[in-house]
Amino acid sequence: MDGWPIEPDKQRNRIGRMNIKIDCLQINLRHSKAATYNLQKIIDIVGKDIVCIQEPYTIGSNVMGIPRTYSVYATGAGRKRAAILIKNKTIDKKLSNQRNEMIDK
Repeated sequence: MDGWPIEPDKQRNRIGRMNIKIDCLQINLRHSKAATYNLQKIIDIVGKDIVCIQEPYTIGSNVMGIPRTYSVYATGAGRKRAAILIKNKTIDKKLSNQRNEMIDK
């Protein structure tokens, strides 16, 4: 095959679209400030693209302790029970574009 082997995290499927490997992490922070601080260190060390959080650390109705370089998605009124952090800007841009397309329809 022409161009074989290719990087395992970038392969074309049969319709020609590029498949990209996404590293995810799931964690329950139990609304802990210390656990949130440790999560930041873990993300920096292991380089996850998306983090799914149960019981994020909140003050009022805001998810706290997450650097502004991450996109944070959390819904619901009052104390948030779940949040999604996205560190990979390519993924974040794609999600934003898809969300805008859904709103425009």
